Amino acid sequence: MRQEAKADRPLYEDIKERRIDYARIRLVQEPLTPYLAYELMAYQIRATMGENIEVVRFDAATQLPSEECFDFLLFDRHTALIHDYGAGDVGRQTGGWVTHDADIIASLGDKASAFRHAALPLLHFLADSQR
Repeated sequence: MRQEAKADRPLYEDIKERRIDYARIRLVQEPLTPYLAYELMAYQIRATMGENIEVVRFDAATQLPSEECFDFLLFDRHTALIHDYGAGDVGRQTGGWVTHDADIIASLGDKASAFRHAALPLLHFLADSQR
């Protein structure tokens, strides 16, 4: 995992140098699945390299992903990538699409802001979940 993460070091350095507000916002439910526990280990490595990772807790009754909570990458005010998990195969990404639609981008920006408002920094989340 460390070797794989090292390939992204130039990206993290560029983001820091250019003072870009960049965050990975991860929605989680507890208890953690084995995959999510593994993913959080990888995130810890990336956080030590400078990636800003924030975690939002959802209760187990919330469907993830859903119409309101889904994966997307918001690159700027002009481009987003929305992941598609298909209708019948929950938990497996089946594709995605790029959008430049200003209304969709604004809506995704609002979602990201709301998630960040509720988020904990990764290390705080991990310390809190170990109690």
